[in-house]
Amino acid sequence: MIPNKSNFKFQELTPITGVKPYVLRFWETEFPEISPVNSESGQKIYSRQDVETILKIKSLLFDEKKSIPEVKLALRGHSLAEDVIKEEKVSMAPPVFATESAVTISTVSDQTKILHSLMELRSFVDQIKLKYQW
Repeated sequence: MIPNKSNFKFQELTPITGVKPYVLRFWETEFPEISPVNSESGQKIYSRQDVETILKIKSLLFDEKKSIPEVKLALRGHSLAEDVIKEEKVSMAPPVFATESAVTISTVSDQTKILHSLMELRSFVDQIKLKYQW
């Protein structure tokens, strides 16, 4: 539970959030939603919103077992699937499905084209997996 006040010092965050100081520092670099300000004495001061964001990040990472990229998307209000659809462009034409009676692969050239298309598709999926750390 967050104490009823609007600003918090860095030292207060670990008891409130249960997150170690080095993890909090790392999260500050990864998540722009955490934006402490420096006081005149040089101490970091966190708003109540920062503390709520830290608790949300903690829940998404540890309770829901999301990856950091997934948490970033969740904080922005996106799902991973929506982001993949918006950001990734498929350079090849979508597959054409035919009925069983119309499917004939008559030449080695046709087989080679199909194999090449499947390899491109697999490469695309591997790039998405790497990008989003699946």
